[in-house]
Amino acid sequence: MSKISLKKLYIKLFDLVENYSKQEAINIIQKYLYLKFNASNTDLLIDKFISWSKSIEKEIVFDLNKISQGIPIQHVLNKEFFYNNLFYVNQDVLIPRPETEELVDMIIKNESANKIKTILDVGSGSGCIAITLDNNIKSKVIGIDVSEKAIIIAKNNNINVGANVIFIEKKIEEYKPDIKFDLIVSNPPYIPIKDIDCVDDNVKKFEPKLAFFVYDDPIYFYKEIIKFSKKHMNNNGKIYFEINDKYYSDLFKYVSDANLSYSFVKDLNRKFRFLIINC
Repeated sequence: MSKISLKKLYIKLFDLVENYSKQEAINIIQKYLYLKFNASNTDLLIDKFISWSKSIEKEIVFDLNKISQGIPIQHVLNKEFFYNNLFYVNQDVLIPRPETEELVDMIIKNESANKIKTILDVGSGSGCIAITLDNNIKSKVIGIDVSEKAIIIAKNNNINVGANVIFIEKKIEEYKPDIKFDLIVSNPPYIPIKDIDCVDDNVKKFEPKLAFFVYDDPIYFYKEIIKFSKKHMNNNGKIYFEINDKYYSDLFKYVSDANLSYSFVKDLNRKFRFLIINC
């Protein structure tokens, strides 16, 4: 097997990416090199050499053809990094976002020193939140999701990453656990189905609608999880939500009217992206 420099490969990839602006193509190529070859921007800068063969070249042409059709890189390669671990993803689960990584990082920093015993992840998807928390906070973690396909993926990621999360196929409205939780975390669906035309085509085509859309009320699942917490949460517990800043005012009114102890937190882009509720 021969070798090729990353800069030479970068040029090859640039010629294969179609239907994107120059900056979009640059971002796609950098992401592709990272996921396909675990090659960072630093590796590209120093022009690191990687293994090369005709079969690898054919794979790349095949991959870039799909990417040029608008298929997300993560679905073409069936993987995404999250908090330094590699997770399998496909069209049955959300692609992990940087904002979700921010949420998990905040929880780990806030809670690692506390004696947390039980954590519930509502709407687990690929399992990236539950698995990462299990690997970084000493506790028993349970993840639930309404999708059977998502639960299968989460269980496989659980094994591959080396975690011990218990994943259960269940709706939050129907979940009746025999334990109480110290911490609940969720990035629930929040887009009313009537607004589906406002969503990016890539999301509508390639990511699960169950993970994004609700019928009418954009904060329906936030209400359901808060309702659940009143019966199934220990004293001094916390709920960590990822939110969309578009619905900040709806959530602010709801938690204020309910006399809850809460705080909204901005993400790195200075948008209200997280809600913490003290139970």
